[in-house]
Amino acid sequence: MPDLELRHLKYLIAVAEAGSITRAAQRLMMTQPALSRAIKALERTVGVPLFVRRSHATELTVAGGALLSEAYELVGRSQAALERARGMRSEAETLTVTAPLCDVVAVTAASRSFEADRPGVRVNVVPREWLAQLHELRAGAADVSFLRDRHDRDGLTVDRLAREERKVLLPADHPLAARERLTLSDLWDEPVTHWAGMSPEEADHWTAADADGRPRRHGPLVRNATDVLAAVALGRAVAFVHGSTLPDTELPGLRVRPVDGLSWSSLEIGVPAHNAHPIAEEFVEHARDQWAPTGR
Repeated sequence: MPDLELRHLKYLIAVAEAGSITRAAQRLMMTQPALSRAIKALERTVGVPLFVRRSHATELTVAGGALLSEAYELVGRSQAALERARGMRSEAETLTVTAPLCDVVAVTAASRSFEADRPGVRVNVVPREWLAQLHELRAGAADVSFLRDRHDRDGLTVDRLAREERKVLLPADHPLAARERLTLSDLWDEPVTHWAGMSPEEADHWTAADADGRPRRHGPLVRNATDVLAAVALGRAVAFVHGSTLPDTELPGLRVRPVDGLSWSSLEIGVPAHNAHPIAEEFVEHARDQWAPTGR
């Protein structure tokens, strides 16, 4: 049996996160046929199907899901090893920090100010979709992670940096979009976008069920912010979002409205509870100082 290739595991992750081979190929900047051949080669190596290919989506099989968890760890460890080797070459200590895409700008600014205070330290900021972050942090592939609204803190030391109001994102032609402010009861019957791979606690928070205990209608399954915006723009669902997710200017075809009673979004910072990077705690303290004015 041939050995697994690291690039094939990266392709597996890309297809799982994108939800389709076409979108994954665009992200990887390769052709769709080439990616399809690579996935089939990986399936031949493993000996079982890893994806179920449907007309509008590509979904993981049980075996694919099991391999995905290992893929995150293996790819993450290889990247961390490479960064540490580069740090040795430059005689600098390297800290790998992951962050949600919506928080990358703020995290990068905090990282650069930390580097300025510590000339012998290089901070490598890695943007991540939320699904990958906990796998990498627990596997040692990341030293520090900025996390949004996480509930599974097993094996981690987590501090909250800030809280941010969430609002509802609606299609511009939605009947409720004409109102300046809404309540949760106004939205009881609205389908809400639902992220792939969410735990029950995360799903309750994302759909606002944590605020009033009422189950929400699950709308389209989404894997990234682009999927969320598309589902809302097409009128298939609404979404509860925090301000960092949105641009400063109003999005065409969409409206954002405040919602009374909606739970807030929390930005947190986490490190492994054991065997944390020696400089990670210093970085966490620096981040606390950076975010202190925004409130806890």
